[in-house]
Amino acid sequence: MTTVRQMFALQELDIILDRVQDEHAKAEYELNNGDEVHTLESELERDAEWLQETKLQQKATKLEAETQKERSETLNSQLYGGEVTNPRDLESLEREASNVLQLVEQQEAALLEISGKIEEAQTKRNELESKLGEAKAAWKVRQSELQSALKELSTEKKGFEGQRSKLTEGLDPTSLEHYETLRKRKGGVAVVKVERGLCQGCRMSLPTHQQQRVRSGRQTVLCSSCGRMLFLS
Repeated sequence: MTTVRQMFALQELDIILDRVQDEHAKAEYELNNGDEVHTLESELERDAEWLQETKLQQKATKLEAETQKERSETLNSQLYGGEVTNPRDLESLEREASNVLQLVEQQEAALLEISGKIEEAQTKRNELESKLGEAKAAWKVRQSELQSALKELSTEKKGFEGQRSKLTEGLDPTSLEHYETLRKRKGGVAVVKVERGLCQGCRMSLPTHQQQRVRSGRQTVLCSSCGRMLFLS
């Protein structure tokens, strides 16, 4: 017959095994997803694309500014060269020259702003490249640590699973199934000690007759409050 004492021993082993499996899962997840390198590389790639597009914009704006400057010089030459004498034509030419000059000023202001953004982007890129180099070096060390930890945890896990397999061989299947169900429902704790008349799972006081049944150890007794198996050490 499976005793609660055996169940408690199994639970002690299962708690250790849960911890090992949890540490193994965390290390495995970090190894596959936790590197900063990929994040920095993606950011550098996005910044490179933005920089390329902005440089193209700078080139187009510069070309347009040069075109407008040439146009402004041509208009000024016509305006002050004495070729145009008609007052109406001169007025029209002055307006056009003024408009073109405004365009030139706008293009030069836009070029100045674009140049500032490019300079900031290049500074940021240099910083990211430096961070990426440091991150790659740090990640290489961390990868080695995680791989070593996974190897040790796998060995540890295999050893505890072997112990658990031997321990469960002598347990009654029905009792084992009840234990497994309780563990799932009760956050991994199916068997709890009784100390000074209190269930250590829910901290509720047990009726006297229930304490006596636990003390006799002849049958499995469940806490009337939380439903866990009770064990008297």
